[in-house]
Amino acid sequence: MIAALIRKEIKENVFSKKSLWIYFAVTILFSGLALSFVSVKELNLLAQVEVNMTFMKVVLGISILVTIIIGSNMYAGERERETLESLLLSPLSRVQITFGKLVGLLLFWFIISLLSLPYFYALAMGTDIFMKAVVFLYFICFPLVIGFSALSLGFSAILSSTKSSTLLAFVLFLVTAIPMFLSTTMKKSGFAHIVDTISPLSRSMLTLKDYFVNRLGFMVLMVDLLPVLIFLIISIAILLFANNKITLKGGE
Repeated sequence: MIAALIRKEIKENVFSKKSLWIYFAVTILFSGLALSFVSVKELNLLAQVEVNMTFMKVVLGISILVTIIIGSNMYAGERERETLESLLLSPLSRVQITFGKLVGLLLFWFIISLLSLPYFYALAMGTDIFMKAVVFLYFICFPLVIGFSALSLGFSAILSSTKSSTLLAFVLFLVTAIPMFLSTTMKKSGFAHIVDTISPLSRSMLTLKDYFVNRLGFMVLMVDLLPVLIFLIISIAILLFANNKITLKGGE
């Protein structure tokens, strides 16, 4: 039964017409960015490490953002289409249903990440950066992806509409991304320093720098990723809580 549910989620959210358009738009975006690195004079002067780090930031940001949008629709969309009741009455437990939806959501992210690999390969030509990019994308950053996926799915389970769950997940994503737009000086004190210290997205970017530029060891990278792992635990806890609060009407 759970295999049937995963196939349903893949059909509705991974290979739906909307998802195919998203893949197309993301490919155009990646192509435009990669082309700018080799055609724009100012960007062409950047070192390959900097180019790939910048591209990695874009890939992570875009892939997580669209994954949040899809995840926020999974339960709330079922509620709006009035198909949630039949799903809850199936032999599957709520945990199994949520797990099936989470797997489908992560597969959606995986396809977007696969679309980025040819661009990483081209931008890293002649260096060992490509394999480092693959390791960072699929191993080091995967807890971050699972965390945001679980969070958006949890909001979708609790809230009554796709609009509400998407807005809440999107706002949270923006809050965690705030330090990325601030100067180093601003991040040294006050509220910006607190957000920078606990933000899973900001800490992932610090790990990216330590991995690509500073070439630090595994233990240092794990220390960098500690806020990300805490975020993952909190997100899964919220998802499990939301899983027990699923109703046909949802909350506000």
